Amino acid sequence: MIKKLLLFLFPIFAFAGTNDGSILLLNDSSFILTATIQAADGSFLGQLTVQPGQQSTWTTNLSPTQYKHPGTPNVSLTPYTVIWQCPSEEAYSMCSAVAPGALVRATTCQGNCTCKSKQKPASQKPASTLQKTK
Repeated sequence: MIKKLLLFLFPIFAFAGTNDGSILLLNDSSFILTATIQAADGSFLGQLTVQPGQQSTWTTNLSPTQYKHPGTPNVSLTPYTVIWQCPSEEAYSMCSAVAPGALVRATTCQGNCTCKSKQKPASQKPASTLQKTK
């Protein structure tokens, strides 16, 4: 019985591994936010825009490549850093030390957790002061 169970589960275990890094992003604010994901060394990994009250999953494949470069240290991509940004590109909040598989909520990260409201464009002066004559 155990042999049959192992034979059934072997294909599942063969493809399951720690090569995939995913993060569940939850925008629990009232603003449209952009989540920027960075690796442990600060390199850019990805970016997602998340609507208020919505969640999204960011996933990367951490499989090793065949590329070999002598003298390069092996750098871990994890833990991740997630930076939440407002539409005006100001920082909303930031979570560091995010592990793969974690749930990252925008309002529980460190930061001011507010966005500036859109300002009306200031009325511009005319390009010319010449008066039109009839």
